[in-house]
This record gives sequence, structure tokens and C-alpha cells, in this order.
Amino acid sequence: MKFFNRLALILFGFAALWAIGGSIYLIATPTTIHEIKFESGDNGSEFVEEITRQASWYEVQGLWGVIVLFVFALLFFSVALFAFKRRYISLAITSFLAVILTFLAGLSIGPIYLLAVFAVLAGWLVLGITWIFRSRQQTPG
Repeated sequence: MKFFNRLALILFGFAALWAIGGSIYLIATPTTIHEIKFESGDNGSEFVEEITRQASWYEVQGLWGVIVLFVFALLFFSVALFAFKRRYISLAITSFLAVILTFLAGLSIGPIYLLAVFAVLAGWLVLGITWIFRSRQQTPG
């Protein structure tokens, strides 16, 4: 029984570490930007220029993008915190929000946090198994 409780905590903790690491990765890793400029003059001349440059997450997304990454990291961290404190209603609410937010961001930054979502869902599965076994042990007969 203690093994399953520890396994659930490990899964929730892993989800938090993965989300925090994903946020740090997105902030720290430069993004490659490809630009194509096309200009035409009055005399019929055309000019095409292709530019490839590196930009930081902040340059591309601005302050709002950094805040979004902070929200993701904080949300998964709060999932782990509520799991360690055994506050299951708060854990359920924050887990639901983390899963929904990750799927809503699925086409942009969501894939970075997908493994954290799977860890949260696996943590809930392990918690459910421990609760089933615990209720069976407590029933008389």
C-alpha cells in the first residue's frame, strides 16, 4: 500500500519537474525565425531577401509568453504540492486545469507539457488503485 502511495507522489512530482524544465527549456532555447522580404520598385524591379535569425522566447512572444510559461510551471507545481499535502479536492481541481490548459495549448506549447499530463493521469490512476484496495481491506468479511 505504501508503495502505491509513494508511486503516486513520484508521478505527481515528476510532472511538476517536467513542466518546470519544459518552461525553462522554452525560455532558454533560441528560436529560429525565417523571414522572406519581397519588394518591387516603380520601374518593375523586384528584390527578394531571405533572412534567417535566432530569437529568444521573450523576443518572439513578449512578456505575455513568459507569463504563460510561468502559469504552466506553477500549475503543475501546485498539482505536486497538493498531492504531497494530501489535499485531494485541490489536487483534483488543479489537475483538471493543468490537463485542460495543456490540451488547449496543444498546437503551440502543449506538446512540451504532454508527458507531465500523462504523469498526472497516471498518478490519479495509482491513487484510485490504492483507494480501491484500501476500501476492500476495510470492509468486514
